[in-house]
Amino acid sequence: MKQKLTARNLAFLGALGAVIVLWSATRTWITVDVASGTVQIPQIVVDGASAAAATTALSIAVLAGSLALLIAGKISRYIIAAICLLAGIAIIAAGAATLADPQAAASTAVSTATGLAQNAAQYSVSAWPAVAVAGGALIAVQSVLVLVFARSWAVKADKYSRSAGKTALEPKDASSWNISSWEQLSDGEDPTADRR
Repeated sequence: MKQKLTARNLAFLGALGAVIVLWSATRTWITVDVASGTVQIPQIVVDGASAAAATTALSIAVLAGSLALLIAGKISRYIIAAICLLAGIAIIAAGAATLADPQAAASTAVSTATGLAQNAAQYSVSAWPAVAVAGGALIAVQSVLVLVFARSWAVKADKYSRSAGKTALEPKDASSWNISSWEQLSDGEDPTADRR
C-alpha cells in the first residue's frame, strides 16, 4: 500500500479532484422558476461558478499545487498539502452551503435577472453541488495522505546546491588546477587563497 502512495499517484489524485470540481462548476447547479406576475420571466439557470464562485479558483489552485508536488522539496510538500487541504475544505463548504440554502446561493443571479432583491421563486438543486463536494473530499483526502506519507518520499538531488558545486571545484591532480581556478573565479572566489 505504501508503494502506491507516491508523489506521482497522490498528485494525480489531487488533480483528479480539482478537475471534478472544475467540471461541476461549469454545470447547472440551481434552476429558479420565478413566480410570474404581469411580466413573464424565463427560468433562471445558475451554474456552479455563479452559485459558489470560489470553487473555480480553489480548484485551479489545487491543480497547480498537485503538479508542483512532483518537483517540491521536503518542506514545500507540507506547505502544498496544507494549502490543498484548506482549499478542499472550502470547496466542501461551498457545495454544502449551496445544497443547504440554494436561495442564498442563487440570490445574485436572481436579482440580476429580475431587478429585485427578493422575489417569490421555486428553487431546484441539481446533483452537481454534491459532485463538487465529492471532489473537495477527494482533494482533502489527498492532502492528508501527502501530510502523512511525504516524509518517506525520496528527495531529488539538486544539481544547483552549494555542496554539489564545492565537490566539483576540488582538483584531482595538478593538471586540473587551471580549470578549477577558472571555476573559482566564476564563483567570485580567489583561486590563489588555497595555495598559500
